[in-house]
Amino acid sequence: MYRRLITIILALAAMCGGAGAQNKQAKISYVAYSNIDKYITIDTAIVRVWYALNALDINDENSYIDWQILEVGSHSTKYYSYFVWESDSLQTVDNRTNRSGRFSSSLLPRGRNGHGNWNELQYHVLIAEKGKIRTYNRERLREYEGYYDEPYPDQQWTLTQDTATVSGYHCQKATCHFHGRDFEAWFTPEVPIKYGPWKFGGLPGLIVKVYDTAHLYTFECTNVERINKPIVRSKYSRRRPIKREKVLKFERKLNECPGRTIGAKDIEGNIITTTYPYEPLELE
Repeated sequence: MYRRLITIILALAAMCGGAGAQNKQAKISYVAYSNIDKYITIDTAIVRVWYALNALDINDENSYIDWQILEVGSHSTKYYSYFVWESDSLQTVDNRTNRSGRFSSSLLPRGRNGHGNWNELQYHVLIAEKGKIRTYNRERLREYEGYYDEPYPDQQWTLTQDTATVSGYHCQKATCHFHGRDFEAWFTPEVPIKYGPWKFGGLPGLIVKVYDTAHLYTFECTNVERINKPIVRSKYSRRRPIKREKVLKFERKLNECPGRTIGAKDIEGNIITTTYPYEPLELE
């Protein structure tokens, strides 16, 4: 059922021709979900920061590609997609009401690229602790699911004298080159934590906004909360170590030509070879 549903989705996308070709992400819906009943507590969050990914209107969450959350505890942080967590929660509840094993298309994650379209940044959960950041990834094919570690923080920042008010905070600008792209970040000492969205961190204050200089990816803070709630993560009992390079190579192939990558066929039995433009966040 899993691949059959993907095949149907890809076939419909191919029939639509070039519609949506300007999207950076492939026209493929994510159909697996994570059961939120199987989570474990790893820390207690004292701060929760919300980030909009590529918002058209920062005041309208429906205009975001994704809405992401940074939870900061005393020794750990977690970064994940709220839209995916919301979908997982709804699907878990749905399965509790005698629908186990069935897929509810209405529970696909929200996002501006289209209801449930594939976006790898949504399906990564990042846990930072003890000087490293571990990325747990959910992929189209199970053989590419796993986790990999990197140093954290791993950016060599250059502080500038530029200041501005961003998201209501007095901020200073910093720049770096990271994973093949040049980035500009605005951080605020008004929130004295050295973290930020995705894999960014290490500045003397919360990173409120960061973007690559080509303006393909923008993370912008929408809210900062003081909380006292557990930080939880999945048990990831089936995840095994996987090389980051292998994951990035697969995700590029998947986004550029999803049909060929997963072996999806059209209604006539031919491999779907529709291609899409794709600009990955990480170039190296």
